[in-house]
Amino acid sequence: MIEKASEILEQFIAEEEKRIEGIRMPHMPTLGSAYEEITRKGIDNKFIIPKGLNLKVVSGFISVDGEMLPEQIDCMLVHGEGTQYGLTEQYIYDIELVLCIFEVKKTLNKSDFKDAFEHLNKVRQKFAQLFEKKLIEDHYEPDLRAPSKLFSQITGKPAPKKYHNIHDLEPEDGILFYALVQECYAPASIIHGYGGYKTESGLRKAFIDILSGEKDSSGMGFGIPSFPTLVTANNFCLVKNNGFPYMALQGANNWVAVSSTRHNPVYIMLEIIWSKISLYFDVAMPWEETLTTENLVPLLTAIGRRDGEIVGWWYKTNEPTEKLLKREEKVEWKPAELSQAAIILTNLMLIRGGQFDSEEGSEWLEDKFGATFEDVTEELLSSGYFMNDNGLIRPIESVSFIATASDNSGFIATDRKMLELWLSKQEDEFDISSFIFM
Repeated sequence: MIEKASEILEQFIAEEEKRIEGIRMPHMPTLGSAYEEITRKGIDNKFIIPKGLNLKVVSGFISVDGEMLPEQIDCMLVHGEGTQYGLTEQYIYDIELVLCIFEVKKTLNKSDFKDAFEHLNKVRQKFAQLFEKKLIEDHYEPDLRAPSKLFSQITGKPAPKKYHNIHDLEPEDGILFYALVQECYAPASIIHGYGGYKTESGLRKAFIDILSGEKDSSGMGFGIPSFPTLVTANNFCLVKNNGFPYMALQGANNWVAVSSTRHNPVYIMLEIIWSKISLYFDVAMPWEETLTTENLVPLLTAIGRRDGEIVGWWYKTNEPTEKLLKREEKVEWKPAELSQAAIILTNLMLIRGGQFDSEEGSEWLEDKFGATFEDVTEELLSSGYFMNDNGLIRPIESVSFIATASDNSGFIATDRKMLELWLSKQEDEFDISSFIFM
C-alpha cells in the first residue's frame, strides 16, 4: 500500500524501467534524478498519503462499462484490486478506480506530444460517455461542491444546485460547468517527458500549435476536458488550472485555463496527485501553511462562446519570449485587495442579511468614492470571492474573512490562517471581520 509520496515515485520509476529496458540512455532519466533529490530533501514530510487507502501504481489497460480500451496505459495510480491480464504484469482497472493516468515519453517532441494528447483525450471521452450514462440510467447525482465554487469564482454567477439544472444555464456557461465537473471526477492525466523541449517557450508553442492545427477524432477542435492535467519536459511544465489544486483568473469570466512553470515539475506532479486523492476519497490533506506558491505564467485564457447554434471554446494565447519567461521559482500569495468603496459595500452586505440588492440606489458611491456601482460590483466579482445571484451581490462561500486597514481599504480571503500569516508580515494594522452567509 502506498503511504507516502516517494513510494508513488518509486513505483512509477520501476514501471518505467521495464519499458526502457534495453534502451541506451547516456543520462539518468529526469524523474529518477528528481526522485533522488526530493527524497534527500524529505518530501515525504509534506506529501504524506493517508493510510488505508489501498493505492497502487500499475501499468495495463482501462475498462469502461465492461469494455477494455485497446490503448495500453504506461502507468496508473489506482485504488483497490484490478484484473491481471493473463500471465503478464499488466492489469485491467475499471476507470472509476483510476485516479491518475501517466503517458510517458523518453523524449517529448511535438509528434509524441500530439499522440499522447490524443490518447489521453480518448480516455477522457470514454469517461464522459460513462458519466452521461450514469446520469441518465442510474439517476446519478454528483457532489457539486467543488466544481460549483470554481464556476462561481470564474463567472461571478451561482452554480446549479443539481447537475440536471445545467440545462438552465446559458450555453456558454453550461460548457464551462460541464468541464469543471469533468475535471473533478475524471482521472488526472499526466504526460511526462523524461527529456525533450529545452525551453519553456518551446513547450508552450508546441501546445498552441496542437490546438491551432489539429482536430480530435470527431473533427472538432480540442475542448478544455481534452487537455492533459499536466505536461512535463525536462524542468518545464504546462499546468491545467482546473482548481485541483491550481486556479488562475484575470478578472471576472476570464479564466486562465493553462499556465506554465520552469521549476519543480515533480512537486507540481505530486500536488496534482495529492489533490486527486483528496477529491476521490473526500479526505482533507495537510497542505503546508506557507505563503509561497509556484510562479505560474498564463498561457491560455478560455471563454465559452455561442455563435448561432454552435457553442464552443474561444482561446486567447499569451506568448512571451524565452527571455521574458525567466523568473524566480516562487511567488508570494496574497489575499484579494478591496478598495474603500468595495469595503463599504461589503459592510452594507453584512447588515443587510449578507447580500446587496443591485437595484437599490447607489449614487452615493460615486459621490463619495468616484466609483460607480458597476465599477465596484466588477471589482468584487473579479476578486473571485463574490457572485451576482439574480441581482443580489453576495459572497460565494458561506464564510469569508475581511481585513480592514485604517484607511478603510482592505483584503478578503476564505482561509483565515493564510490571511493572518500574510497580515503578520505587513506594517499596517488590520481589523478582521468574519463574513458568514447562510
